Amino acid sequence: ASVYFEKVIKDTSSKTPPPSLWMRNVQLAFFSIIIALTQNILSSEKKPFLHGFTFWVWALVILQAGGGLLVAAVIKYADNVLKGLATGVSVVLSTACSVVLFHTDLTGSFFTGAALILGSVYVFSNPIMICARKVKEEMEEEDEEIEVLVLKK
Repeated sequence: ASVYFEKVIKDTSSKTPPPSLWMRNVQLAFFSIIIALTQNILSSEKKPFLHGFTFWVWALVILQAGGGLLVAAVIKYADNVLKGLATGVSVVLSTACSVVLFHTDLTGSFFTGAALILGSVYVFSNPIMICARKVKEEMEEEDEEIEVLVLKK
């Protein structure tokens, strides 16, 4: 789903300009509202549309909406891999906060997963690896040029 979402956001092949990020969110929200209204109409209990929404529920709604916009922006301006890495790091950091604030006990599986996530972030973002790739590509190009010169002689 994320790969398709990235394709839709970044697609420049059509002649018409793509809809903005805000318009995409309105399009998605439209279907959610239709489903919620249909459920409310068909329900046997008649309650107001936003029944039970307290301050904390609204705070969570705002946080989730902001998170959704951030994910869309990350996918638009970066890529799907970076979004996945950011999600993994956020899980590790929120669990670390949970340990400090709520004294949550962690298992070996969590430590293994956290080590894999943090290790993959390090390898993915390490500039040494990027430089090594560039040097390797340059060496391969030089080897191809040498082969062409040898073949011409």
